[in-house]
This record gives sequence, structure tokens and C-alpha cells, in this order.
Amino acid sequence: MFTFVVTCYNQAKVVPFALESIKYQIRRFGKGQQFQLVITDDGSEDHSCEVIEEWLEKARGLFVRADRLFRKKNAGICQNYVDALKTVEGDCFIVLNGDDLLAPYNLFEITAKLEEYDIICTAFLKFTGSGRMIRSHRTYLEVVLQEFIRGGTLRRAIRLGCPIMGTAVYRKSLLSDEVFDFILRFRTVNDRACFQKILDLNPSVRTCYVNRPFILYRISTDSVSNFSSPGRRLHCREIAQLCRAEREAEKSAFFRAVLYLQEQSTKVRASSSYLIRLLRFCSPYFAIMLRICILHYGKIRKMERQLVDRHWKCCRNHYRKIMKVIDCDRTAHEKTAVKL
Repeated sequence: MFTFVVTCYNQAKVVPFALESIKYQIRRFGKGQQFQLVITDDGSEDHSCEVIEEWLEKARGLFVRADRLFRKKNAGICQNYVDALKTVEGDCFIVLNGDDLLAPYNLFEITAKLEEYDIICTAFLKFTGSGRMIRSHRTYLEVVLQEFIRGGTLRRAIRLGCPIMGTAVYRKSLLSDEVFDFILRFRTVNDRACFQKILDLNPSVRTCYVNRPFILYRISTDSVSNFSSPGRRLHCREIAQLCRAEREAEKSAFFRAVLYLQEQSTKVRASSSYLIRLLRFCSPYFAIMLRICILHYGKIRKMERQLVDRHWKCCRNHYRKIMKVIDCDRTAHEKTAVKL
């Protein structure tokens, strides 16, 4: 069994896009397999739960199991994330935010690589609500750097709370109560905390990177990646806490100092001033990035172009097709409501 996990909060207008992209994967590439859907709602104040139930009613027979974890009160991303992961039955799974989509490529080709690797790091493309793909090559520098962040460098980068492996696919066996307990110390850094603890407990994990988008990230004003979003400050404080947790367990005085510098650098990341945010480039993590960029500049630039130029049109068209399906369903629902 393969499990799709979807986390939702006040996303009634967009969560059908995420669910439709899952249906596309199953019907196009999932023949002969069994699927579980785990979908959480973190106490949404809109009608997200009703929208989800309506979609599931139409998708009967698509999943062997469809587990709904609907909260009455908001508990935060991390609590919902852990609740969902504990409900996963499949050995392989992928987590999708309710406002994002799966790309139009065969996800199960990636999970097949778990026979050889422990964690498969995948790429993503960003898009706006209108379906415009973000095509600036430099936007995806940290994505393609996953090709070069391996071994000791990977462990150091993860310990510094770096934004990598967010869309990774891995086996359920890497999860443990210790991982869950660590994630629950936070509210917003669910995937970073998860991978940080996994690598702490399994320092010899085998990873690989696939330079093809498997998730399409929706850019919105509420996203923590948006420097003006309300949750940005909390998110940055929690990244600092990730560094602090590593610093408290670190025996080397040198690396404790490095972790302290990284922890302090998070203060400027939440600033509304662009000039102050530029100071984040003085942090230890960006020193790692700079070294990799110098050593592999030509290949990095090539990979950025390949990621964007080869895939943006296909991903845009995929989004537009799903948009048409959603629009048709909404129109039909409205007509039925008028008749009633």
C-alpha cells in the first residue's frame, strides 16, 4: 500500500486541487497498487471539511482506506503532521500540503528507488494562484544543491536547520516515537524537525536527488516563505530552536559556536527590511552553500535551467487541466443547489 498524506487548514478553495492531483497519479500511474489517503484538518474556520467530504464521496473506490483526522480546535502544523504520520499504513508515503499539488510525473518511479536509498530528495516548482510558474532559475538554487549536499555535509546542513529535503520521499520505518516527540516540540517546522531527528538517529542514511519536480508549491501571502507573512517570525524563532537543540547536544566547542551563529542569524531572517535580511548570507549555512556553488558552479547553473526549462510548461498545463476539472465540479454543484 502507498499512502498519500494531505494536511489542510482553511484551504477550502484550494484543497480540491491537491486531491485531484492525487487522483491523477493513481489513475495514470497507479494501476495494480492499493492506496491509503490520510487527510487532516487543523480546525479550519472555513468549510474545508465539507469540501473534503464532498470530494471523497465522488472518489469512492479510489482508496482502500481514507482516514479523516479533523480537529475542532487548531493545534498547529506539527501536531497535525505527527497525527497523520502515525496513521500511515503504507510502507512508502508522501506528504502534501492542502494548497499544493503533485506534479504530472510518475511518483511511483521515485518510490521504487527506495530499494536502493533510504531517502529520495525531489525537486519542486513554485506557482501563483493563477497558475503562473515561477521561472527564475536562481529561485531553485537550494533545490538543486541537494545533488551535492551528501554525507557529512548533509548532516551539518540539516543540523543548521536548512530548508532541504522538504519534499523527500522515504520509508515509514525511519519514523519512531523519538522522531514524533521531537517534532511536537514545535508548531511550524514539521518537516525540518522530522529530517533533523531522522539524521541524528540514522547518520549513515543513503540519499539521492532527482532533478525533476514532483510537488508544485503554491505561493501565497500566508506562506512562511513569504517575508511579509504573519507566521514568518514564529517560523524563524523555531528554526533557531532547532539549532539550539543541536547545540545543547553538541560536544565540540567549535560546532557549538557554529550552531550559535546560525541560531542568531535567524533573527535577521524575519526582518521586514530587505537590507537587514541580506545579513543572513553571513550565516554558517550560507557559507556551506557558497563553497558548493564555487566548486560546482557550472553544473548547478545547468541543473537550474534543466529543472525550470524542461518542466514549467508541462506543470502549468497540468495545473490548468485540474483547474478546469474543479471549475466544472463547482459549476455543477452550484446548478444543483439552485434547483434544490
